[in-house]
Amino acid sequence: MTATTPQQRLARLIDLVDREDEHLLAVRERLLEGHCTVGPERVQGILATDSGVDRLESFGAKFGRMQDTIMDKLVPTFLACAGENTGPAIDNLSRLEKLALLQDADAWLQMRQLRNRLVHEYMERPADLAPALQRACRFTDQMHADYHALRTYAQGHLKIGPASL
Repeated sequence: MTATTPQQRLARLIDLVDREDEHLLAVRERLLEGHCTVGPERVQGILATDSGVDRLESFGAKFGRMQDTIMDKLVPTFLACAGENTGPAIDNLSRLEKLALLQDADAWLQMRQLRNRLVHEYMERPADLAPALQRACRFTDQMHADYHALRTYAQGHLKIGPASL
């Protein structure tokens, strides 16, 4: 088995998150049709059909997966490749915020809490889903922007290219 360098791992993670980002944005579009304003009536419409429930579950899963991959895998690997110390998630996020590579470290912690609500609570309390879904939609934009800032920095400053090259 060949040893993997941190740079190779980062390149693979960038490839993975590229796909996760594409899939998350696509399912969000199918679920919310380009509008992050979500009210109770809209949620009722989503929950009224099997395809709506499937899209909601897919969105929640993809949102959680991308958030987890970035926060738990990409960020520590990125920091290691940049010569930074790594630590607990909040410290890693705060470091990226100080480096202006992340908009808001606290928002990432809120994303993690929201992920659990999207995946587990919507069936128990559908009325609470509208504001949660609206926040997740907006967080998706932030996650996308923050990821692209990290990706651009990795490619330009750390000379990390696609893993397939």
